[in-house]
Amino acid sequence: MSKLDEVKERISYLRGFLTIIFGMLMLVIGGLVNLYLKDNISEVFWLGFIVIIFLLIAAFRVMVKVEIHIKELGDL
Repeated sequence: MSKLDEVKERISYLRGFLTIIFGMLMLVIGGLVNLYLKDNISEVFWLGFIVIIFLLIAAFRVMVKVEIHIKELGDL
């Protein structure tokens, strides 16, 4: 496999992973909204906020890696 194909494959893999992270983020946010509307603010509600923070950090790191690989692709 050439270097060009390898970088394209990495970008594709990371984009798929980013899609999964955003899907998980939407599910957790939906769950938090549901708990809030039911006035059920407990430990699970606050744990959801912590999960959201970790998912946002993970999404940002993946986006940075995609940008690095895109720049690498431009250099080839």
